[in-house]
Amino acid sequence: MPARRRDPNEVDALKHGWIGLALFCAALVLMPALVFGYNKDVSRADEDRATVSPTTGVVDLPSTRAALAPSPGPTLAFVGIQPNEPISGFKRIEVESFTYSGPLTWVLNGPIEPYEINLGGPPYVFAPGSDQGWQTRGVANGQYTLAAVPVREPGMTISISFTVSNQTGVSG
Repeated sequence: MPARRRDPNEVDALKHGWIGLALFCAALVLMPALVFGYNKDVSRADEDRATVSPTTGVVDLPSTRAALAPSPGPTLAFVGIQPNEPISGFKRIEVESFTYSGPLTWVLNGPIEPYEINLGGPPYVFAPGSDQGWQTRGVANGQYTLAAVPVREPGMTISISFTVSNQTGVSG
């Protein structure tokens, strides 16, 4: 029986089939890397144009789409006190957050020994010896710094300085 001769078109079809299969496999392997890299570049471009409101922590993307989203980390803000404000008597100082609800530690520094209050969650009211607020008559007059440390996000600590100016000789 004579050996069968291969048709040249048959060999070309076989070669083209393997090349096609090899290209298909390469595309399957490379596609996730290409898509992931593309998404990273698009996100980076959006971040370059984004602005973050320091009071609300909302990210504003100036584009045709109305995309408002909370910032990635917790945004904390003091309520009831302003920087360098002179205070006396009863004062309710709080920290407000729309993105953080975990434990928080208050740390008060000034002309007294450092004082800490640990809270398990909101509301974050600085209230030594009370649950309503702080009676400043229990501390010496002077410059103080109050820090709010979110335990799970210590890099987002905020602090404020103020002056306690209680009048002497006044009972209350």
